[in-house]
Amino acid sequence: MVYFLNQGYRLAGRIKPPLDRNMRTLLTWLRNLSLCCLSLTGTGVAGQEAATAPTRPNIIFIMTDDQGWGDVGFNGHPVLQTPHLDQLAREGIKLDRFYAAAPVCSPTRASSLTGRHPSRYRIDWAYGGPLPASEVTTATLLREAGYRTALLGKWHLGQLSRTLPQGRRHTPEPARYAPPWERGFDVVFATEGSVPTFNPYYYVDPRGPAQPILEQAAETLGTAHRWPQNYWTGPGRFVDEPLTGDDSALIMDRALEFIRDSREQPFFACIWFHTPHSPIAAGEAWRALYPNRSLAEQHWWGSLSAMDAQVGRLRAELERLGIAEGTILFFCSDNGPSYVHPLGSTSPFRGRKGSLEEGGIRVPALVSWPGGLSGGRVVSEPLSTSDLLPTFLHWAKVAAPRAVHWDGENVTALLAAEGSARERPIFFHSPLRNPNDPWPRPEGFQAAVQWRDFKLLSLDAGATWALYNLDADPGEEIDLSKEAAEVVTTLRAQYDQWRESCLESRAWYDR
Repeated sequence: MVYFLNQGYRLAGRIKPPLDRNMRTLLTWLRNLSLCCLSLTGTGVAGQEAATAPTRPNIIFIMTDDQGWGDVGFNGHPVLQTPHLDQLAREGIKLDRFYAAAPVCSPTRASSLTGRHPSRYRIDWAYGGPLPASEVTTATLLREAGYRTALLGKWHLGQLSRTLPQGRRHTPEPARYAPPWERGFDVVFATEGSVPTFNPYYYVDPRGPAQPILEQAAETLGTAHRWPQNYWTGPGRFVDEPLTGDDSALIMDRALEFIRDSREQPFFACIWFHTPHSPIAAGEAWRALYPNRSLAEQHWWGSLSAMDAQVGRLRAELERLGIAEGTILFFCSDNGPSYVHPLGSTSPFRGRKGSLEEGGIRVPALVSWPGGLSGGRVVSEPLSTSDLLPTFLHWAKVAAPRAVHWDGENVTALLAAEGSARERPIFFHSPLRNPNDPWPRPEGFQAAVQWRDFKLLSLDAGATWALYNLDADPGEEIDLSKEAAEVVTTLRAQYDQWRESCLESRAWYDR
């Protein structure tokens, strides 16, 4: 039986679905769930107090673009070389079940800055938005608390110019203008969308698709045509000079400059790499790491190894500056690997970018804080990009606003090994991708609920629902919905209530 409280809802009573002896974990799950209060109004933000470092830590949030679960050495890739991320995984905390809030980039990025599901404010797909000014971001709250803030790399949450077109398909629209310097960031070096991952301002042929860059052997990858995206640094200001070489290195150049200039106060830096989003390209030195491979594979893996080297460069500079102990590094991807080429890895999961199957939303993730979190561990509890705002704020000792509906929760206790489970499920709602182009279908949706080892999934607008035990069945091959019908009923009721809350936010923006 589900009943509602003025602060959310919870389950009452003991539910005993018909389980055989091979499904006892479901019974344990339901008994634990019966004790869970699923608040939708922010109880997870305040959270349990946990030990923190004596002073407020610096926070560096690294996000890659279209990097699949398997596209790192620490998740077992047999070819790809990512030694610096692998070292970070050994020394820090590996997050085995970390989820992007959406299966495409813009909504995930929005969730990571707001702590709220992007459906609440109409960022449903790539190039969705803009991020409304009414949404409070991590950057705004930390800046108000004395942090210096920076956004370096791909923004993708609104247009950066009121007059200059960016990208091939977009013209300036005043209503879509939402630059990072108006969303809490002091220092900006950002593009509106994607650029080539090598020589980011140039490409081969403006009339053709970007993807054939994977077939180009020349390191320059063409210099005759300017890529239709600029790196913006402020209102009306962009870098109008040649930007050559590895794009991840160009972003890290600015990130390290920001860090060196921020010694007098704590800082929050979002380093949002374009790698490995298409157009994918790598310089000759990085392609040489993968001899006897196809040129496309050399570009793909080479760009990822080049990005990995920048993570190592960042860690070395933090050590040199003497601030590594007091700096949090958080690393994740924004969604699963691209659907425009087969190179990304989701192993052992099914699905890719655009899908709420595991391969579309389960992404590689790490966190490290030498002065505040014990390393060398793996956390297997489901976590989400929506959890980042409340967790970052807790670490920074900054209070979060209470008059909004939060979808994320403060997971400090989990990361500090002081708790074993999150308070609430993780809910998903997304359009269905049109298989013939990158844009969503005008009708239908997909939805999912993650709770403990279980996942409820609909890929047909709620007409049918499948239930999976991801611990026993990570490939989502065995549907348990008939054997555990009451579990499905319970999670569907919770999803419906959460969705109703999202629609209320969508209409009123919590005002």
